[in-house]
Amino acid sequence: MKTSLRAVLSVVLLIGFYVLALGLVVVVGAFGLEVGGDWDGSGTVTFRPFVVGAALFLLLTLLFALGRVLIVRSTPPAGVRLTPQGAPQLWELVRELAARVGTREPDEIRLVAEANAAVTEDSKLFGLIPGWRTVTVGLPLLRAYRVDQLRAVLAHEMGHFSGRHTATVRLAHRGRMVIVETVRGTTVGVLRAVLSGYAHLYVAVEQSVSRQLEYEADRYAVAAGGRAAMVSALREIRVVATGWDGYLEHHVLPAYDRGHLPEDLFGGFEAYLTACREEIRERSVEVNPAEPGWWDSHPPIGDRIAALRFVPDVPVAADDRPAGVLVPDLDAAGRQLQAGIFERAGIRLLPWDRLTPALADQTARGLAHPLYQAAARLTGRAQADLAVLLDLFAADRYDDLARALTPDAEGEEGLRELTAAFEGAVEAAAVESGVAAWRHSWSGPPELLTDAGESLPLAELVELAADPATVPAARERLDALGVPASAVPSSPTPA
Repeated sequence: MKTSLRAVLSVVLLIGFYVLALGLVVVVGAFGLEVGGDWDGSGTVTFRPFVVGAALFLLLTLLFALGRVLIVRSTPPAGVRLTPQGAPQLWELVRELAARVGTREPDEIRLVAEANAAVTEDSKLFGLIPGWRTVTVGLPLLRAYRVDQLRAVLAHEMGHFSGRHTATVRLAHRGRMVIVETVRGTTVGVLRAVLSGYAHLYVAVEQSVSRQLEYEADRYAVAAGGRAAMVSALREIRVVATGWDGYLEHHVLPAYDRGHLPEDLFGGFEAYLTACREEIRERSVEVNPAEPGWWDSHPPIGDRIAALRFVPDVPVAADDRPAGVLVPDLDAAGRQLQAGIFERAGIRLLPWDRLTPALADQTARGLAHPLYQAAARLTGRAQADLAVLLDLFAADRYDDLARALTPDAEGEEGLRELTAAFEGAVEAAAVESGVAAWRHSWSGPPELLTDAGESLPLAELVELAADPATVPAARERLDALGVPASAVPSSPTPA
């Protein structure tokens, strides 16, 4: 079935969706009032408040969804607005691409904190009335892409607004979003089930329309940037998106939750991606399914790359400059974006080479402090140190110390907590005495290294301390490393 025919059928189904929804409102409302239901001949009309309320709720949901499409203006994406004077090369590129695909240029360009690029329009009447057009460029893309890759991606996004995409096709595609939004806003069980079933039918019919739009936009990308640039951009987009998610999850958010942020958030992402690109590439295959969900309007990336083999190539000179050159002061733009989205009152900014060690040391001290307190209570001392801990181990008082440390833990769980706390005590003492220091690592947790650049033999020390017979050897090993048994790191404080 041709795309245009499917688009027309999709529009018919879009109208049918609201006919069905309004019909449900009427039927449910009539049932709630039991119109025409004078079953017992008494002439009375039964009123069911819950059912009538459900009908009214569905009606309000429909009106709200329609209102958003017809009259409500969308909120501009959070980001930094780039003026033509502030980013002349990027604006020149976008204007050139708009002219190439036969559409008007955007009203603004915004940098956003996403690993993506897009063109959005605040249009009305299901997209039939044009509105404010915004090009959003993810700063992570600027840190990861080459200029020719970004050019291809932007040509793809601008291609969605090409004159070749008819009003019927655009209406069918917008209808998909409206129907899905309406279903999501409906919480009444039976009504949601009926509308959800209809939404699946609509998507099944409209799916080829949406995916054909993606293939057509890919052809615009090839015409503007060449096949090689578009193929590499498609292959790398999963890597960049997976890397950005992993960077936030494993490096940024743990620090943010404790009141810290790196001074250069986006520069750190570029360093992370450079150090771990191949590892991230392997992971991107695992976290991105080969087949998209039924609601996803985009074909699988593999299918899009395969389809590009049949698109006539256009000879375009490769531009392997970093895409960031299109924004003159990218570092300043990144700091402005970071301040507007991530920073909050009381947040502390540190460079990565200080941030990671500070947080790692704070964690170690947080583990050691309650252990020292528990040991002091057991021995009746005002203060405990590593020597006191080793004395308790030599006396085989592991269980006593574990219960004092975590009264609610039992058996092996308590001993695991004790082991983790002892590790923290050794780490904190080694840092406090200057024997070792934490080093930031992109590929894993921070490393605690000695002055000779070797890892602190933490596993060996724990093993020796875990047996009363080998505790003396643990003391000797600490002395050999230069970690004094009398070292008592200060209590944890904000890094």
